[in-house]
Amino acid sequence: MPTVYVFAVLTFVILSCLSALAGSWVGDLDRLPMQWGLNGQPTWYAPTWIALGFIPAIGLIVMATVAVSHGSGDDGSAVARNMATVGAILIAAEIFYLFMLRRHLIG
Repeated sequence: MPTVYVFAVLTFVILSCLSALAGSWVGDLDRLPMQWGLNGQPTWYAPTWIALGFIPAIGLIVMATVAVSHGSGDDGSAVARNMATVGAILIAAEIFYLFMLRRHLIG
């Protein structure tokens, strides 16, 4: 079972570091885009702390849910695979968001 917690902590640390890196890009901006339309233009904005903390917070909730959802008879390998998959998806979502944010900030 400890492997599951390692995946969860590692994912959260990576997501937090990516958000901290993005924090250095945005400087003193008050609001950041949260979603883009098909035309590539932002459709709505959120305060910077919400925009940069959204995926790490969702990741923490999802990883905790996956970690506690295993049955008592499980050996933990299925949960570890699920945790690794969910972690990879969350990290990919964060990277995509930061790619779009960086593209928007550069112009």
